[in-house]
Amino acid sequence: MLTKSDLYLAPTVSRRAVNAFFSHFEPWKEEIHAIEILHGGIPVLRIAPAPYSCTDKREIYSLSKSFCSTAVGFLVDEGRLSLDARLVDLFPEDVPEDPQENLLKMKVRHILSMNAGHGGCAMPAMIRTENEIRSFMEQPIPYEPGTHFAYNTGATLMLSHIVERITGMKLLDFLSWKLFMPLGISDVRWNRTPDGANEGGCGIHVSVDDIAKLGLLYLSRGVWNGKRLLSEAWVKEASSPISDNSMNGSPDWCAGYGFQFWVNAREGFRGDGAYGQLCVVLPERDLVVAVQTELGDMQREIDRIMDFVPHLFDADDTPDSALCLPEYAPIGSAEKTSGLEDRFIRLDHNAFGWTGCYFRYDPTADAMRFTFSNGVDQDAVTAGRGRWEESTVVTPKLKPKLVDLMSTPDAERIRIAASYRAEKGRLVFAVRCLNCPHRMEWRFALDGGAFTADFESWGKLDPGAGSLTGTAL
Repeated sequence: MLTKSDLYLAPTVSRRAVNAFFSHFEPWKEEIHAIEILHGGIPVLRIAPAPYSCTDKREIYSLSKSFCSTAVGFLVDEGRLSLDARLVDLFPEDVPEDPQENLLKMKVRHILSMNAGHGGCAMPAMIRTENEIRSFMEQPIPYEPGTHFAYNTGATLMLSHIVERITGMKLLDFLSWKLFMPLGISDVRWNRTPDGANEGGCGIHVSVDDIAKLGLLYLSRGVWNGKRLLSEAWVKEASSPISDNSMNGSPDWCAGYGFQFWVNAREGFRGDGAYGQLCVVLPERDLVVAVQTELGDMQREIDRIMDFVPHLFDADDTPDSALCLPEYAPIGSAEKTSGLEDRFIRLDHNAFGWTGCYFRYDPTADAMRFTFSNGVDQDAVTAGRGRWEESTVVTPKLKPKLVDLMSTPDAERIRIAASYRAEKGRLVFAVRCLNCPHRMEWRFALDGGAFTADFESWGKLDPGAGSLTGTAL
């Protein structure tokens, strides 16, 4: 059962400023799930309202890019890879018979800085082919590399392939050796593409604590606990405005782009990912701000952070008892059961690959257990009545994701917190994913012998994965 929040505020942190920060986010539409701030390398704020935790290993979407570029940084520092190496020389066997002139000019530095020459993202086409590298090279490259910014997750996937080509190791394994072990980061997952490479530009699962450590490494100009891991030259170039993205839209997305890091409009730089995942580095203030969220307007999020940090250490006498932090309340009901319990349901063909399911109420725990099968293995999700219960299941397509950019062939482990309410012929599960930013509502109904289920997500489910039908036996 999950009841506690992570909460730590250093005595010097302004409680009034913290309250003001959280007050700017609209409840249920803009959710801060975990935030950590380091000052001088020391945590001064660490907040994760229940059922979330600062140690949850969560998918952070494009913030993965900053981890991936760091792997390239190690290779460049060690002299194993040149920024001026041409892509066609790294993968000669995949070069098309009649290569585009701009492909022949494409270098590692162009791929790192989103200046590869493509007009848009190459990733959707890459993950739907048998050869991702060749797909990247064959797609139209209308611009001379180095002259046109286009945000391109496929380019970062190419960095993953480059690391694997140079080292003979998967990107995850190489970073485990060079970065995660020294920083004390463990239990990392990095999704694979159908071609077998770690996705590179997305798909890594790390905690907000881990994100803060990456930010601290860059804040410290490549030094960790007195030992240099990255060169100061790499950190400086990676966080500099190499690419001109001034036509790219919102202020914090048109202030310049480095090696898989964005330059902030006001100060500092950051890595970021969809739905508000942030690693903000503010050297002028000696601050790192790491955030895991689910929200739509990331410019608003960054604005609120930039408004907050100047007042982080304001003097005030607000007591801890007056803190107003987000609350993500579980659902419940007066009814404990619905009539769906203890009836086996034979499921029709569905995107999850499930063949049957059933529900059982546990009076001792006052919890509802949803058990489902794929004909080989059973898995189960437990939901508390009026409180969160945690479960872990392994199944494909149930975890929301950016399906147009991510198509991992693997069944994924899904950590969730769930609560439920019951009424006659109907069960509703409120589900909060603990290893991705998203939340869902699962609605189950039984009308006579006809069973239906709808899975509504605030993120994105794989096509066809939003419903079930079946017959109660």
